[in-house]
Amino acid sequence: MKLGILTSSRADYGIYLPLLNKLKNESFFELEIIAFGTHLSKLHGYTLSDIEKDGYKTIHKISCLVHDDSQKGITISYGMTIIKFSDFWENHSFDLVFCLGDRFEMSAAVQASIPFGVKLAHIHGGETSLGAIDNIYRHQISLASKFHFTSTELYRDRVVELIESDKNVFDIGALSLS
Repeated sequence: MKLGILTSSRADYGIYLPLLNKLKNESFFELEIIAFGTHLSKLHGYTLSDIEKDGYKTIHKISCLVHDDSQKGITISYGMTIIKFSDFWENHSFDLVFCLGDRFEMSAAVQASIPFGVKLAHIHGGETSLGAIDNIYRHQISLASKFHFTSTELYRDRVVELIESDKNVFDIGALSLS
């Protein structure tokens, strides 16, 4: 089974680690990392090098951020991420792609996948960030996903309400505590 892991920052990569450590040692899975966002930014520590040290066979690198955190800069980065991922999804297929969280970069990569019918598994849906726009991005990701892995029953219930179905929605607990 060919799995893709979308990772846009050091923060989500750290949360993925317990899952990645189990998957990369299972011969049933062909694991491919899809690194983008701040991973490829020298300004943000170029954390792609940390991923490379972990020894994955395939790491796709998609550079799509502008060095501008203004509202306009974020919008330009969002658009560039969609454009770059339209090329990526057109040329790569997976049985399942994991996405995590609520960042605008992740949302853009996921939004680009919709016309290509990419089967997504969202981790940490249903959560709330008070006073931030993260909720919009998180809910967009949930709406585009086929499978949902939440960290609490309350968040599971919120995802069920959002997608109007309890099919493929699982309360697994916080992944990083596994």
